[in-house]
Amino acid sequence: MKKYNLLLPIAGRAQRFLDEGYTMPKPLIMVKDKHIIDLAMESINTEDCNIIFAVRLEHINNFSIDDILKEKFGNDIKIVVIDRVTDGSVSTCLLAKEHINNDLPLIIYTPDVYFQNKFDPNSISDNLDGFLLTFKANSAAHSYVELDENDMAVRTAEKEVISQNAAVGVYYYKTGKMFVQYAEEMINKNIRTKNEFYICPMYNLIIRDGGKVSISQVEKMHVLGTPAELEFFVDHVMVKFGQKPVALCCDHSGFNMKELAKKLLEKNEVPYIDFGTYVKKDCDYNEYVKAAVDAINNKDCDFGLGFCRTGQGVNILANHLEGIRSALVIDQYTAEYAIRHNCTNFFAIPEKYVSEDDLDKMIKIWKKTTFDGGRHMTRMKKTIGGKK
Repeated sequence: MKKYNLLLPIAGRAQRFLDEGYTMPKPLIMVKDKHIIDLAMESINTEDCNIIFAVRLEHINNFSIDDILKEKFGNDIKIVVIDRVTDGSVSTCLLAKEHINNDLPLIIYTPDVYFQNKFDPNSISDNLDGFLLTFKANSAAHSYVELDENDMAVRTAEKEVISQNAAVGVYYYKTGKMFVQYAEEMINKNIRTKNEFYICPMYNLIIRDGGKVSISQVEKMHVLGTPAELEFFVDHVMVKFGQKPVALCCDHSGFNMKELAKKLLEKNEVPYIDFGTYVKKDCDYNEYVKAAVDAINNKDCDFGLGFCRTGQGVNILANHLEGIRSALVIDQYTAEYAIRHNCTNFFAIPEKYVSEDDLDKMIKIWKKTTFDGGRHMTRMKKTIGGKK
């Protein structure tokens, strides 16, 4: 087991959270029963790490964040006090210089991301001088890494889309000494992006000197950098199928499948609320779908199942209603990826084409599946716009 420096710069003002009425420092904002910093630290293997936090002086004075961090992560952690506005993340991290072990690898981790699959720094090759975790994106809001045909980095850039490999906020340097060397060079040469010293462009200096820098794509990653991202994470990613009752609805042509679904949900220990129709008599599904959707938006339910002959009509209606991301599902594959890639919260099911066994398997899949986030969140933001 290798030892590491793990440096977490958490000294930002988090202005977007302040503007939305949040009063606590972002690392101490509650996410259900945990703080954001708890989720971040659960995302990475910290065994045998020299853990260093860079924190704002006002957060120490007003919220005792230093004591809280020590209580959570042990008295051996190092606290670097930031008492001024710096010229960027590189400047902030360099203020931790005296606490960085020069001979150990250094990982800088900006802890406003959550990895569902814990990242282990021991997976990084000893042959690399630099390493970044990335996800697929194409927004100029991120930093990017361009690779050659051997998957080695040839260029990095901040706020410029030069590839699809966007950095997620985990940056590795072979030694602490290497980081300090190149950070000081960047500042001395005034290498800025939008008037700030960013971490990602610093890898260009390592590449210039023949250093080997590479990446690894991460799956099941969620960014918690803005109030909207945090709210979406709490409302749609942290929920699991079956934690709350599932909203059921149908028309006359989906009635039999809805009744069968009730038996299968009971078998799989999933509670439900039936919003009708309650008799197999010709009717439109509109009022029943809207009642189920209201229950989802009122947070009485997290998910809904809608049934009709082909599933298409229920699906079209549901997707026109606020707060709903509906998918037409017919088998295990479409059921799984409706959640994993599209964060679906309403499933339209065709009675004509789905068997009892199909539906039973879909329920089992929904119970254990969550949204992957990452590149899928990037795409979904474009798809749904302001609609949650």
